[in-house]
Amino acid sequence: MNKEQFNCDTNHLTPNTTMETLNMTWVNLLRKQYLDILDFYTGNKQLLEDKGLRKAYQTLLSVTSVDEFKQWRKLLKDYGLSFTDVDGIAQKNNMLGILDDYAEGANDKILSVFIRWKLGFNPEKWTETEQWNRELVDILLKATQREEDVHIVIFPCGKPNAKRWAAIGQDADRLFEVFGWQTGHVEATTGPVSWMFINGYGLDVLRQSGYSIQIRDFGEFDILSTAFEEDSVASMQQFIDYLRMIGELADEQVRFLRKIRPVIYPHPGYFELTQARLDFGRNTVVAKFDSGEEVTLAEGKNWRLDELTRPLVVQLGTELGKA
Repeated sequence: MNKEQFNCDTNHLTPNTTMETLNMTWVNLLRKQYLDILDFYTGNKQLLEDKGLRKAYQTLLSVTSVDEFKQWRKLLKDYGLSFTDVDGIAQKNNMLGILDDYAEGANDKILSVFIRWKLGFNPEKWTETEQWNRELVDILLKATQREEDVHIVIFPCGKPNAKRWAAIGQDADRLFEVFGWQTGHVEATTGPVSWMFINGYGLDVLRQSGYSIQIRDFGEFDILSTAFEEDSVASMQQFIDYLRMIGELADEQVRFLRKIRPVIYPHPGYFELTQARLDFGRNTVVAKFDSGEEVTLAEGKNWRLDELTRPLVVQLGTELGKA
């Protein structure tokens, strides 16, 4: 396969013109960050003495629509509180800025589901949802646990037309061992367990891999996952393995890859908003930065995921975790 290059600069940050998809992992990440914001400022009310921060916080609480949420993000920028305003408050405490960063690139369908949830949010009901989710994870673990065998068990997850599957526990770990795909986690009643979402690209790779893949249908259900980065990385890895398998890049995939936005790279004492170009070879993925530095993101099934490369992979993967 000839190498293809894709610009990752702001000139290519065009709106998605294809049909919008609903990525529930992305929605759940926004939900989790919103909950973290409420908890954080409940315990640190003195921070709201800052007029700009208080205005931004109160405005977020009053948001009732996607358009209002987008206006709120502009307000953050005006107040120097967006995630990229590194001269503002410390990023680790910039809870509003983190939500702003998580929302970057999310389509209106994702934002609409998040806003509807926010409007009907009830702390007690959320606690019940988390408990129900843990019990469902227990059931899935029990249904798939077995003596070690040659099979890898996966199952549909989500609505029937979602085209999303998952693996849990020993099977998620096996996929990591065999393919190098990043495992995430979900909460059982006893604590976190390994979990992996599998998209349509990943399923095609599994079917052509030569390994024994068993698909078991446990009925219609969905799982609450907030392991956003891990899910996104796995989606991207599955996509890359699919490209390697078919040996070419389709026009649709080229358009998708152009959506990458600049990433924040932490240096000692400061942050840099940097850009990159991605080179895709049959067995490698290389990021070429403006500084001239070249960094190998993937070679074979080995992936480099650190402070510099992880944001690039996550951004690519967010568009692939469709639900």
